[in-house]
Amino acid sequence: MPMIVHITRVVFVAAGALGGFAVSGLIDWSDQIGYPPYVVILIFIILGLLIGYVLGGIFGRELAAVYQRAEERLRQTAPFDLVLGVAGLIVGLAIAWLASVPLRFIEPGWLSGLATVLLFLMLGSLGVRIAFIKRGDFARAMPLMGDADVACEGDELKVLDTSAIIDGRFSALRELGLLEGELRVPRFVLGELHTLADSADDARRARGRRGLDLLSRLKDERASRIEVFEIDYPEIPDVDNKLLHLAAETGAAVLTVDHNLTSVARVRGVAVLNLNEIASAMRPNYLPGERIRLRIAKEGKESGQGVGYLEDGTMVVVADGRDHIGSEADVEVTSVLQTSAGRMIFSRFLGRADESGGRDG
Repeated sequence: MPMIVHITRVVFVAAGALGGFAVSGLIDWSDQIGYPPYVVILIFIILGLLIGYVLGGIFGRELAAVYQRAEERLRQTAPFDLVLGVAGLIVGLAIAWLASVPLRFIEPGWLSGLATVLLFLMLGSLGVRIAFIKRGDFARAMPLMGDADVACEGDELKVLDTSAIIDGRFSALRELGLLEGELRVPRFVLGELHTLADSADDARRARGRRGLDLLSRLKDERASRIEVFEIDYPEIPDVDNKLLHLAAETGAAVLTVDHNLTSVARVRGVAVLNLNEIASAMRPNYLPGERIRLRIAKEGKESGQGVGYLEDGTMVVVADGRDHIGSEADVEVTSVLQTSAGRMIFSRFLGRADESGGRDG
């Protein structure tokens, strides 16, 4: 904002010149330094100009930075939030004006003025704060206001977090008709994707670009109905907490693959859909005694074990399968173990139990 810096510098230079002229008349400087009065005035005016130029540049840059931050925050704030904030401020100031009437009788006058100013500041900020705290209720009461339709979808609205966008499986569920309602991406989630896409780390950069490519493709598909909307909570630094705050305000469900975010959302009473949990619930349940056709891919951790994988990625540990690595075999499920990373199936070759039973006999 060079214009703000120039204007501030001009104001400070003019003030410095006037200040230098005023200082030159405070003392008879001619007797002190031996120069004629007009030279003394000129020296002080030049000093005032220089000081004003330096201070004007400093204050101008600071003022330009403040203005730029305010403009950026205003650009990120939804129109509904602006209207709501102004309305809250007006209500707060109106209440402050009514409450300040008794304060006018306080003596001395300066104490009355100070108390009145503090009351206006306190109630004005309180009005704005209350308006934003009750944003979801106001949005549901006024569905025609800007992006307030975000709050009116209720359980039909789902907001995507960064991990779900990068994962991409939600689009397949959408195409199959298993994911109903509106899908929305908050602006701050999109900003986190941009940050990942610009990362110096190759893996993070690839993940960020994948998410952005998926979003750009889905926005062009009419059936996807996925939208990016302008909303932010500058007072909340963490993206996950912003997302949970948004979901709590609007009654939306959070769509994610992040286990920690899922746990926090459930603790805070926020509806959440975890794609990993959905995928786990859709996996077939194998019971002891069932048979599986499996390709043994590698050696297991224990001696003699072989390891294979089902189509959904479930690990199957085969007893005595080390010698069969690279081949397919029919195995029988002996037990199923549920771990934090997913399910593990333990199995053995068909007929192994009968053979061991014959030897014991």
